[in-house]
Amino acid sequence: MRLGIALKRFLPDFEARLLLRRAINLPRDTFDLLTRRRDPLIPPRGLWFVGGEKDYAAINEEFLGYFVNLGKLQPNQRVLDVGCGIGVVAARLTKFLTTRGSYDGFDIVRVGIDWASDNITRLHPNFHFKHTDVFNKHYNPRGKLDPGSFPFPYESGSFDFVFLKSVFTHMRPDSVQHYLREVMRVLKPDGHCLVTVFLLNEESKHLIESGQSSLPLSHNCGEYSVVDPEFPETTIGFPEGSFLKWVQAVGLRPESPAHYGSWCGRQKFLSYQDISILRRAY
Repeated sequence: MRLGIALKRFLPDFEARLLLRRAINLPRDTFDLLTRRRDPLIPPRGLWFVGGEKDYAAINEEFLGYFVNLGKLQPNQRVLDVGCGIGVVAARLTKFLTTRGSYDGFDIVRVGIDWASDNITRLHPNFHFKHTDVFNKHYNPRGKLDPGSFPFPYESGSFDFVFLKSVFTHMRPDSVQHYLREVMRVLKPDGHCLVTVFLLNEESKHLIESGQSSLPLSHNCGEYSVVDPEFPETTIGFPEGSFLKWVQAVGLRPESPAHYGSWCGRQKFLSYQDISILRRAY
């Protein structure tokens, strides 16, 4: 069992996991603070509650390339980051977006939003972060809002580019379908949306069954499959046909076939997760 999955299973309380992470990283974070080694737009190691600081700069460059080359992102456009975490991608975008462009991000973890607002917005006032009190078993178990119905806190037709990086990989189908409806609503008529997902098709299912996948999405729950049935939101994959049906049902369309990832052990891939670029169908 991967370390991250095991930690969520055996220490499901988010606050406890964050406290453990802060304690483990306290010596290095203190050293960075005293020596001023840390980029002021990058959070201390103890606050990284999703992903990790390892190779973050290379991953940011990788995804900026996808935003520009696949999602047609321009420096003067308005960007929405759904599930922005603690603002690590936002930090990279501060060097890409001009003052004519803007960035909005929202997340369910308040500590991330507070840190990003205090440290990124302070230096870049066209970058904005909002906390949304949406329920999630692993990250916001006392959240009051239903992920299958809450409205994104933005006006319709507001954004040129929307991205959801490692968001649908932790959500059940009803919530994914609602988020897709909200993406359709806030996207401008000529806008683009980039989402990362784990798509289950003949190739990925064969690789999972043969033990080659880094994520054994082998527990079938009907409309989705999971790694750990006791804690399904840890990692979720969807049948590719079902995902395309959900996309089309809300008025979106894929701009091209999915760009498949390496997660399942395939030899030809673009990134780790599967990437889909969506446009409004009308």
